[in-house]
Formats: sequence, structure tokens, C-alpha cells
Amino acid sequence: MYFYAPGMSFPQRTMLIILCTFMLISCSAGDTGQPDGVMYFILIDRFADGDSSNNTGSNPASYLPYDGSNPEALKHYQGGDLKGITENLDRLAEMGITMLWISPFLDNSNTDYVGWWPYHGYHPIDFYAVDEHFGELADLQELVAQAHVREMKVIFDMPFNQTAADHPWLDDKEKQDWFHFDEDGEPYAITDWFDQDQIERGELHGLPDLAQENPEVAQYLIDVSKYWIETTACDGFRLDAVKHIPIDFWREYNREIKAIAGEEFLLLGEVFWGDADLIEPYVDLGFDMLFHIPGYYAIRNTFNKGGSFKDFSNFYQSTSRMLEPQSLATIIDNHDVARFNVGLEEDAWEKQRLALGWLITSPGMPVIYSGTELGMQGYPPLSATGVPQDFLNRKPYPVELTGSMEKKVQEFSTLLELRSEHTSLARGAFHEIYKDWSVYAFLRSYNNETTLVLLNNATTEEFVAITPPEVLRQISPDKIYGEAVLRQEGDNWYFRIPPNSMALWLFERSIPAHLPTWTQFTDRLSADYKRRLLFYHDPEHNVARIQLAGDFNNWTATDYPSFRSADTIYMELPLKQGSYEYKLVLNGEMWIADPNATETTLDPYGGKNGILVVGE
Repeated sequence: MYFYAPGMSFPQRTMLIILCTFMLISCSAGDTGQPDGVMYFILIDRFADGDSSNNTGSNPASYLPYDGSNPEALKHYQGGDLKGITENLDRLAEMGITMLWISPFLDNSNTDYVGWWPYHGYHPIDFYAVDEHFGELADLQELVAQAHVREMKVIFDMPFNQTAADHPWLDDKEKQDWFHFDEDGEPYAITDWFDQDQIERGELHGLPDLAQENPEVAQYLIDVSKYWIETTACDGFRLDAVKHIPIDFWREYNREIKAIAGEEFLLLGEVFWGDADLIEPYVDLGFDMLFHIPGYYAIRNTFNKGGSFKDFSNFYQSTSRMLEPQSLATIIDNHDVARFNVGLEEDAWEKQRLALGWLITSPGMPVIYSGTELGMQGYPPLSATGVPQDFLNRKPYPVELTGSMEKKVQEFSTLLELRSEHTSLARGAFHEIYKDWSVYAFLRSYNNETTLVLLNNATTEEFVAITPPEVLRQISPDKIYGEAVLRQEGDNWYFRIPPNSMALWLFERSIPAHLPTWTQFTDRLSADYKRRLLFYHDPEHNVARIQLAGDFNNWTATDYPSFRSADTIYMELPLKQGSYEYKLVLNGEMWIADPNATETTLDPYGGKNGILVVGE
């Protein structure tokens, strides 16, 4: 190693070499640069009612309490407010939460919109005021101040893509160029969700679309942001609907906000794409973090749907290449999708706890949707249309927790305590050491601490043998979590791990930086797998290659064992018990619904997916 340092004496150059060498060693010991904390998302209206006097706001029709039998009430305000959050800060801090993301508090329209009241906060009508349903400016300031007393940060959700449908700007002739309209003065509709121009100019959910490329609009949004930073001392912004706003705006906005608020101010962007290559253009725009939306789908497909760790690992290998070095916020669900447990039955919490275990022990900053920690029930999209039932996945947080809920919260808190106590889980380098269809093992290493994480996604107890890295052989680690058993013989580790469970062991030892991130796949099926035979008639012999893509493999066209007999191609697919959506992929390019599927459902693009049901 050679350092050119003109003008320095030999002792000075020597000290520089020592310092730089120490820095290189420290980096190789593992530091992902991710925040150490855990973020908790609160939909203000659905969390806690601290002041019942503001429940009806300016329009009594806006408030209709949900009593368990009137789901349409969930399209109305439910009474949650800023004081309610402040009253619960101690409980959240005790749970292990270090950062709060609160839904938009900006003053919203006082009318409903196609049957929905804007309880969620994404229909702003006054960017400089707090909505009367949520309280007053003083309540917001008190929330931030009290959170800071407890060493918790507060992140504001800022909706800059659209306004309320009845915003007064729409009637202001001087502000007609603040919105996107065509030459006839009509708004744009999004008809092609892969046309970026439509996505940025079209109306999201039919709401008036702001023209951020207009310098006046851009400056207004920067000024609004500055106002809330200076007025409340908040710690960051979650920026909504990023893909619907031009990239040039975000580059300038992020630069300006950092100049105003400082480098520690968190800018978290929501680019809601399930494909990493569509998120990649936003990586170098100045966001501190982006949501790992593709990871959400992979987590759900693996831990809920029963997909394999082979496909799970392949997904993370490909996405990490595209999204590095961007820091990522990771989720298993949020308010825009069905809760994680949809479709699960008696083992729903065990699977959800396992998914949370992955979230909390893997790279990225975990973001927890309020209620996920206690297993609040979610609901699937309407089967006939595929339209999400968002309101059913936004039920009010329970006023009082049942014994079962309290137990789940305690188990969740135990996971957060692991991350808090062991820096390797928050900041450590990541290295796979074993993966088969249902069992996954990886290391997180930081300085002189290495944590082994073992996951079993099978519904059966599993036994696996793993050869660890040489540096960890012949060392007896301390088990710090879980019921799995580790037996060491020679250079191998032998594990017995219960179904749907995670276990962790701690080594007071660092591992070399050159240890590979990814390891070879072991083709071992767990006992809960079944093999299903699918077939496709090809009388013209036009199909040279047939693949399957579905929610069991992250919708990646994948080869499975196949053979041809006369005019029919057969494929053998290993799956666990459950219901799966899938397509056939012919010759690497033609995606079709299986013509032999006994059931089908609509896909998001107007076509159909086959449904494959695997019974006990």
C-alpha cells in the first residue's frame, strides 16, 4: 500500500498510513451504513384518541366510529389524533421503537371524495396548517418535543404529488399552470403504468396532479418543508409517491432540504415499484433511504406463501447489485397493502414472527406498520376485481390489548432488543453460509462480534448440517435466541430447528471481509414439500423452453425439471401446502395463463393468472 503525501515528514506519513490502514480494517469488519434504529409507522387517525372534542372536525359527517360490524365506517375518521400518539410514547419507547413516522397531518379537504373521507391525510388543502381532526400546531410541536425527551425521532409524511380535489388553487386562474392539464384543460389519466411521462403527469387516484417542474410549485414545496422543519424541529420526511414526481425535482429538493436542515435530517423516499430496476434511477438523487418495496414482495412470497430460500436468495443477489450502495427501509407490510397475515390460518403469528425476525436481523432499517407487532388481522383484495380493501387493513389500533396481543408484543420487543444489544445485527456485514428450500443461515459481523442467524420456513422440524467458515470452527458460541439445538462435531455444525422458527448464536470473533456474501444452494427439500406435475400441450412443437413464474418464486421465470412426451410437456414443481398464482413462460418471452389451470384470477394488467392449490 502506498500513500503519496507531498510536504509531509516521514513520521507524519507513517501516522497517515497507520490511520488509513485502521480505517480500511474497520470497514472490512463490517459497517453497512444503515441506521441502527427501528421505525414505527402510525396512521394518525387509526392509532389513539387523545382528545375526543376534535373527532368530528369541521364536518360532523366525517366521523363514524367503527364497531366491528360496520366496515363502511372505516372510510370515515375514527378519532385518532396527535395527542393520542404523545400519550403512548412511553409504551412505544419501552417496546424498542426509536423513530416514528406519522401519516400526513396537513389540513385536508372537509368533504368526502368518491365515498372516502381523507382520514389518511393524502388529500391536502392547506400545506401550512394541521388538520382539525388531528389537533393543533401546538399538539404537533409537543409530540416532537416529547419524543425527543425519550430519544425518539419523528418523521413527517409529506404528500407533494397532488392536492385535494376541491383545492382552491383549481379555481385560481393564476395557478392553472401549477397543475397538469392537456390542451383542452382536462387532467391526464394514467392508462399505461409503465409510461413514465404518464406516471408523472397523470392523476393518481383521480386527484389533481401538481406540476413540480414549474419553478413556482417547486419553490412552494421547498418553502413548506422549511416551515415545518423550523416550526417543529422534526427529524426527517417520508416523501410520498416519489415515482409520480419528476426526478429533476427530487434532485434539487433533496439538495435544498439538506442545506436547510443538515445532513442528519432523514429523507426517506417511497418509490412504489416491485422491480428493483425501476427503483434504480432514484438511487443517486440524494435520498438517505428508499423503501425496499421489491423486498416486501419477496418477504411475503417466502414467509407467507411458502416460497423457497433459493428464490429468496436469488432475488436479493440481483436487487443488491442494482440498488447498492443505497440504504434501504425494509417492511413486511404497510397501510397501502394487505397486512402480512392475509391467507394464513393457525400458524399465522409464527410465520409473521419469522418474517419480522428476518426484517430485524437482516440489512436495512426495519419499518413496522402499527398493529403488525400484535398480529392485527388483514384482509385480501376483492377476489372478483383484485381491488385492495385498504380500509379493512387500516382498522383502529385496539384501545385495550388482549392477553394474546400482549404476548405477541412482548415477543416482538424481544426481537428489537436483540437488534439494540448486538451491533452486528444493525450494522454488520452480511454473509450467507447455507441455504436450501426451507432453511437459511447467514452471518452478521461487526468488529469483534459475529451473529449466526438460522431460519426455518418449513412447517416441520428440520435437521441440517452446515460447514461454517474456518474462522468460526472449534468455537462454542452463546445461543441468544430461539429453541434450535446446535451440536458441533469436527468441522461441522449440526442443527435441529423447530418449524417456523429462528435462532441466533453469538461469537466474540470477527470474520474476514473477503468471505463471500452468497453461498451455494443445497438441494434439500424439507418434509412439508409436495411435488406437483403440470403439463402443457404443444402439438405444433413450437415450445423449446418452458418456465414457471409465480408468487412462489417472486414472479421470476424459472426452469424446473421438465420432459416432453409426444405433444405434451410435463414440469415437476415442488411446493408447500397453499394456494399459488402463476403463469407459464414460453421460449423465455411469452407469459400466458396456464390453459389447463382449473382456477384463474385477474392479474394487475387485465390478463389472468392460473391458480394452483396444494392440499395436505
